[in-house]
Amino acid sequence: MTYRLAYELSDKITAIAAVDGAIPVNIYMNETPVDRIPVLMINNLEDPFILWNGGYIHNDTSFGKLVGVEETAEFWARVDNCTEIKNKEYLPDNDPNDGTRVWLREYKNNTTELEVLLYGIDGGGHTWPDGKPYLPQSIIGKTSRDINACIVIWNFFKNIKK
Repeated sequence: MTYRLAYELSDKITAIAAVDGAIPVNIYMNETPVDRIPVLMINNLEDPFILWNGGYIHNDTSFGKLVGVEETAEFWARVDNCTEIKNKEYLPDNDPNDGTRVWLREYKNNTTELEVLLYGIDGGGHTWPDGKPYLPQSIIGKTSRDINACIVIWNFFKNIKK
């Protein structure tokens, strides 16, 4: 839904943030966003529903097929004309007992200050980082305690210059 908004309403909204999402193949192949827009992505590498490398959501063809997470980030980086791409950098392991590690890859357009930020969570499942698990770990996977998605998203939005 977030990426659909970015496609259709990028001239009316300032930025987007998505947790555990990727662009559907049919949109990726056939549509161009209305405007450039800053993008924040937080994705768990071990998500059993939204697969990191793309594919059908939870292996169910009725929901449609998604492109991979990194391909989604690279798409937005192209849309935003980001020419500076930083290597992924691991963030501090604030909770070594949660079984996850968070890294960040930044794509930047130094002229317009547009950016695409991709937080990858090694070992994380279909969960909200630092949120309360809504199903057993055996179904949705691990929850990272290394970042708080709400704080990361808020900091991203409050620092947008548009």
